[in-house]
Amino acid sequence: MRRIIVLVILILFNAVFIYGINYANKLMDENNFMIYFKDKPVKDPEEVIEDEEVITDYNGEDISIVANKIEKYFDKTDLSGYGKFIAEKSVKKEVNPYLVSGIILESTLCKNECTLIFKECNNVSGLKGEPGCFGGSYKKYKSINDGILDLIDTISEKYSDKEMQNPNKMYKSYGKNAVWAFKVSKFMEELNVKDAKKVNKKK
Repeated sequence: MRRIIVLVILILFNAVFIYGINYANKLMDENNFMIYFKDKPVKDPEEVIEDEEVITDYNGEDISIVANKIEKYFDKTDLSGYGKFIAEKSVKKEVNPYLVSGIILESTLCKNECTLIFKECNNVSGLKGEPGCFGGSYKKYKSINDGILDLIDTISEKYSDKEMQNPNKMYKSYGKNAVWAFKVSKFMEELNVKDAKKVNKKK
């Protein structure tokens, strides 16, 4: 009989103890405190995101100025709005942004009336490949951005030597002729003026 009484007392004591702990937890939790008799939850470590290298200039020229020169030259054409994109993506790949812009201008003819492969297939460079534009040899792109990036990547891969990023040195291996080199060089000169305000006067 005594053992039964002791057992009942122990059961009641445990029940009261557990109730007390639960009540305390609830009370403390309302005040942003916690009491645990189990392992405390482990906070997930914060993800450390390394800062991506930010390139702010090209050959000592602020990249915003480069972008502004290109954008002013593209003004009132179907290329308007792509100056910053070309400048930033080119410089990141160590490619001359004026060369990229010059090739785009020569290929698309957008200073006058843009070519059909540019309008319909987003081909800004005259590069060939699959899928073909209208089933032909010139490559078709999903967007103008894709066309620009492919041009930049092509120059970066084939002409990593900066001295070769010159229309007069690259035209043969690029699959063009001396006339192409002359036109691209002319556009580069007009784009890369010292004062971006003078760009409109050269149009």
